[in-house]
Parts: sequence; structure tokens; C-alpha cells
Amino acid sequence: MHTTEPAISATSRRQSIAPLHGLTARAVLIGLVLIPLNILFMLYGYIWGQSRPATVSLIFNVVISLLLVRLVSACLGRLWPRLRLSPAELVIIYAMLTLAASVAGLDQVQTMVPVVAHPFWHATPENRWEELFLGQIPRWLTVDDHSALWAYFDSNMPLFSTPYWRPWLRVALVWSGFSLVLLWVMLCLTVILRRNWIEESKLSFPVVQLPLAIIQPRSGLLSNKLMWIGFSVAFAMDMLNGLHVLYPAVPSLLGAREAAYDLGQQLKSMPWSAIGWTPLNVFPFAVGLAFFIPLDLAFSSWFFYVYWKVVRILSAAIGWGRLPRSPWIDEQSHGAYQMLALASLWSSRKHLAEALRSAISGSRPEDVWEPLPYRIALLGGLAGIGALTLFCCAAGMTLAAALAFLALYLGISIAVARIRAELGSPVHDLHKIGPEAVLTEALGPKSLGKPNLIMFTFFWSFNRAHRSHPMPHQIEPMKMAEVAGAGQRAVAIALGLAAVLAVPLAWVIMLDAFCRYGGWRQAGKGYEAFNRLSSWLTAPGGTNWYSVIALGVGALFTALLGAARLRWVWWPFHPAGFAVSGSWSMALFAPSILVSWLAKTVILRYGGMTSYRPASNFFLGMILGEFVAGTFWGILGILQHRPMYNFLP
Repeated sequence: MHTTEPAISATSRRQSIAPLHGLTARAVLIGLVLIPLNILFMLYGYIWGQSRPATVSLIFNVVISLLLVRLVSACLGRLWPRLRLSPAELVIIYAMLTLAASVAGLDQVQTMVPVVAHPFWHATPENRWEELFLGQIPRWLTVDDHSALWAYFDSNMPLFSTPYWRPWLRVALVWSGFSLVLLWVMLCLTVILRRNWIEESKLSFPVVQLPLAIIQPRSGLLSNKLMWIGFSVAFAMDMLNGLHVLYPAVPSLLGAREAAYDLGQQLKSMPWSAIGWTPLNVFPFAVGLAFFIPLDLAFSSWFFYVYWKVVRILSAAIGWGRLPRSPWIDEQSHGAYQMLALASLWSSRKHLAEALRSAISGSRPEDVWEPLPYRIALLGGLAGIGALTLFCCAAGMTLAAALAFLALYLGISIAVARIRAELGSPVHDLHKIGPEAVLTEALGPKSLGKPNLIMFTFFWSFNRAHRSHPMPHQIEPMKMAEVAGAGQRAVAIALGLAAVLAVPLAWVIMLDAFCRYGGWRQAGKGYEAFNRLSSWLTAPGGTNWYSVIALGVGALFTALLGAARLRWVWWPFHPAGFAVSGSWSMALFAPSILVSWLAKTVILRYGGMTSYRPASNFFLGMILGEFVAGTFWGILGILQHRPMYNFLP
């Protein structure tokens, strides 16, 4: 749309760009300065109940930071042209900020810290945790010092104002190291898949349309009238909703949680009440994001969301509602994700074979234009997996359980990255059905044994959901680099620098914030993890065949949907829509996707591409308007230590 490329081959374009183009000292310095500010915004917003930016595909505080840098650069460039940042430099800044924000997100460090802090402080005679598992927890994975735990949960003093920060240092270093190695493995996977996805398959990467429009002067985004109309609509709605939170007499509009209409509350009798939570919110930014989703995925997302509601009702009607976890939607979704990962690898098999041959034969001259040489990516990825496996085994896991967990987790990583790259889904949470849940359902808690279950509990810290999964935030800047002319090697270095700074910094900021304001504020994630462990140990069972069959059904149905798409051009159902539609987050955004799908269908049918291109500016404006308003209310809430309007529930 905004990123028309020259009619030259991908190879020629790649080799015309210096490998480190864009990686300037000033770009790196700006990124390093903005990373702490973004993490502070996200983590203190989490403390005070504000929006959770990394729960959707496009992280709004990163977009606002990029916009501010772009505006300041443009203003300074008018006076001193040499101070104007190039699009390539802006890509480097965006790469650093988006990866840092993802690792500091709700489903990464924001869950990891409360889980790691939880077990020894919340053990009581009533829950019998000391008897059940405390004695078998490796002490280097958590903190058992009562004074250090008191400082975290109840002291209300800065982290470094007491000597109790020392026990936290060891734990923060251990888990930061684990996270950094995991990020390294995902980066190696990204490097191997990048050329096929970006240059050969030419996936569209809808999520980065707004960042690309911001960094490219030729897009004309900030001078477009339709953009400002869309901006004004979304901004006005969110400002009104924010005023409603402060002054209830002010009316609220669509998007405010107070204005949400839950269809499930209106259906009281069985089997209709089995429909569950069905909010009918419409969020301007979600309508804008969904406009850039291909029509078949947008249709499939809301269609399968309705399909799952019908399945719930029919399941209750035929008497399956009494069976645990019936109708096993989460398990089917997990099977769908794993099948999408396998299908993605299969479709890339020729490129993967070429990459393997290149890695075995040694460095080639053309590898200089890759983010990393294929040999380093392959050997480095294998070394990283080996290090993660040793970590798991040192903590008491069996080799088989560790390898199975890592294989399933990396399968989810590939699936999430592919969904974002090809189709731009605004959500992909796979809520509470990560690898540890699947393995426990498939093998049974009793056969897995206590040490594996304990580690599965700690892995809840980055598997509770996958909304802020880092791998898409590694490959999307590489797509932006290909469009804006930044070097791929430069992007890889920027991602590495961001990770090394952001992971430990997020730990320090979050520990300090909880020491100041009380770790009890967000202890719920720890309760979820260790109560589940307690249930596994007090009532160990065998294989849950319902769940196993549901995993297979989800994988098989996804494969059939993919085969139908290959056979029939007109086939309207996309397998990725089936995978993402059963999640908790889709309940929030399905109405917005439906509205956007209808608008895009009408525009394309009656106006064609000549109408679509100008209209896209209006929808970009809706995203930007809600992001600006959300940032304003977020900062105000942090400064006043109270929840304000939250456009991301």
C-alpha cells in the first residue's frame, strides 16, 4: 500500500544495501535511551491497572515513540539537515523498541517475576505446599529468603534501600540468562526462515503497515486529510471514554468496557447459557488493524469465533457440558497452531534444504547480506537448544520432557510468527494451553513426575499466553528493513543489543516497582501457576483422552482447511482464522474484525483498489488516534497512581 517497491529482483535489492546500513551510533543511542522509558511505561501501567500494550500485535507505546522520534527528526532536519534520521535508522530504533517491549510484556517478564516470587511466601498449612513440593524446588530458581520476600511483597520501600535485594540478584540473573538464550534460539530460527518468508514468498506483514508509513516520508501519512479524519474520530471517542471514567455523568461510547454489551449475560437458560462471555465491544484501533488483514483471514476469524460459540451451545445441548474442559476448544487451537508450524516448515522445505547445505559447506559471500551467516544461525540455534535443555535437566526435568517442551514451544513460536507475517492477526494468545498443559494432558501428571511438573509450573511465566511472543518482533523489523533499505545484519545487531539491555532491566524495574508498591498487587499469576501444580500433585491422573483427541482434531481440521485452500481458489476459510479464533482475546476483538471486514468488502466491491488505497489512510488514522489517546490516559494514570480509561482490557 504505502510501500511500493522498485521493480528489481529481491537479490539485487538486498545486495544494493550495505549490511550495516542504518546501524549508526545515534540510532543505537536513541534506542538505548527509549528502551528504559518504554519499559517504565509498560510496567508501571501494569502496576496501576492501565492498558497492557503487548497483548496485541502492534505495541502502541512503541508506535508513539517512533512517531515522536520521526517528528523531532523532521523538525531538527529543517534547521540542520544532517540531523534528520533516515528511514533505515528509524527501522533500527523500531526494532530495538518493539523487541524490548515484547520481552517486558504481560506474557513475558510481567508474568515471570510474580511466578518466580510466589511459592515460599504463599505456602500455608492449609494449602500443604511445603509437604507437596517446596522441598523439591531448586533454590536457584526462586527466592526462599523470608526477608527478601517481605521486601518484595510488603515493605513498600525501594529495592536497593535495604540489603534484601541480594537474593533477588541471583534469581534475576538466572531467569534473564534463560530468556536471552531462548531469544537467541528464536533469532536463529528467524534468520533461517527470513529469506523464504520475506523475499521468496513475499508475505505481506500487515502489522507493520503503520510503522512503515510513519518512517517513510514519501508515504505522506502525516499530511493526509483522511488520516486526520480517522485520527480525530478515534481520539475523540477515547477522550470521551476517558472522561467517563473520571466523571461518570459523561457518556461513554463503543470501546469502553463500561459500555460493553455482553450477550452471554442475556442468555440465562441451558443450553444457550453455554455461549459464555460474549462482549460486543468495537475498538477503533482494532478496526484499523483488521483493515489490513486479508479478507479471507478477517472473514475466517470472526466466522470461526461464531462457530466456536455454536459448538459450545451444541456441546451443552447433547450433554457434553459435564465433561471437564468440554468442548476442548483450547486443545483444538493448540493442535491447529502446531499444524500451522509444520505446514510453514513444509512450504519452506526447499529454502530450508538450501540453508542447511549452506551451513554445512561454510560461509558464502552472499551471507554477508543475511542477518547472520547460515552456519552461525544453525550451529548457534542448536547450541542454544542444547543450553536450554541442560538448564531444564539441571532443574530436575527428564531429557525427554525437556526436549518435548522445547519442541512444542518453538512450534508455537513459528506458528505465531507465520500468522503475523502472512495474515497480520491482531491477537494470538493461545491462552493457558501451552506446551506444559498439553504434555500433562497427554501423558498424565503421575507419569511425568514431580520434578517435571515443578518446572512446568515455573514455565507458566512465559507460557500462560503468547500475546507478547518475541519471535514476530524479530522478523517484522527485518521486513521493514527490506522495504526501507536498512541492512539485515544491522537489524540483527540491534535486536541483540535490545535484548541484552531489556531483559535484565525489566527485571530490575519490576522488582523495584513491586518493592515500592507491594508485590501482592499482581500475585494472581503465581496463584494460577502453583494452584495448578497443587491440583496435579493431589489428584494425579493419567492420559486425558478427550484432550488428546481434541489436539488431533484441531491439527487435522487445520490440515484439511489448508488443503482446501490449495485446491479451490474460491475457498473462503483460512486455517489461521480457525487457530486464532478460539482464544480469549478474540472474544474482545471479533466484533471489531467483523466491522472492518464489512467496510473493506464494501470498499473493494464498489470502489476497487482506487478507493482502497485512500481509505487505508483513514484506518491508519484510527489506529494512531486511539494509540495517542491511550498513551495520554496511561501516563496520567501512572502519575496519579490510579486506573484511567483502558482501551486494551
